[in-house]
Amino acid sequence: MLKNASKLFGLFILLVLSFVYTDKVFSSARASDPIMKEVMNYKKKNDVKPLEPVISGDEMVLGVSGLLVNEKESYSNMKEDGKFDEEKIVYDTKLPKTSISKTYDYYVKKGNTSKEYVSLIFKVEDNNNLTDIVKVASNYDVNVTFFVDGAWLEENTNEVFDLVEHGYEVYNLGYNGKYDKDFINQTNKILESITLLDSKYCLNEDKNDDYKEICKKKKMISLAPGIVDPSLSELKSSLAKGEMIVYDAKNFDASLLGMIDKSITSKGYEIVPLSKLIKE
Repeated sequence: MLKNASKLFGLFILLVLSFVYTDKVFSSARASDPIMKEVMNYKKKNDVKPLEPVISGDEMVLGVSGLLVNEKESYSNMKEDGKFDEEKIVYDTKLPKTSISKTYDYYVKKGNTSKEYVSLIFKVEDNNNLTDIVKVASNYDVNVTFFVDGAWLEENTNEVFDLVEHGYEVYNLGYNGKYDKDFINQTNKILESITLLDSKYCLNEDKNDDYKEICKKKKMISLAPGIVDPSLSELKSSLAKGEMIVYDAKNFDASLLGMIDKSITSKGYEIVPLSKLIKE
């Protein structure tokens, strides 16, 4: 019995060594192939490495994913044609080491700063001004984002359906003004059934650590925007790539939305949905 086991083990080792040797020979031959040499040269010149986030204390400005040439897949794509073809290059996305897909410990202060993007967010706790905001936003084609309170949501699901039909993203603002461990799932489930999006953000501009911990357990990213209820002059002086601009809907004069849109876009920024801004 032991002899048979020893023989089987020996055969297994030989197979493994044979596979390793064959793979090395193949890799060596492939590396000397002119096509692979061109692929590797292209990779050296065109790989874009990930940009790590800027972290200060408990705050984070998002990093940016890298785009790396997959030399094996690229080579395989070209080998049949027998020549290098830039259009057949295959890329892999590489996340930063400290990625929001892996940690929920920080307050995200800004989104992706690699593009001229900002997000315009409205907090909704009641019906005040909501209809007017939607009307003006539609007239000016402003792609705003909403965070709605769970208690309001339960009585106003039709309003949220209307927001989604207008193309707006809608997320969880908490329940009765706070993120509560007993209600966060309930609100998320209602929202996700309406929006068909993961409710993955918490709006926490006051940096309440208890709320952040509740959101963390649900793998929700805590956002702490730096521009909250700004006047037009404050907005103009504070604008920068990656900013989240937050207004309380019940105190907002919807007639100003057109001017806010102009103030932002005239400086070269594009107002994008939150999911496009909070993307590495």
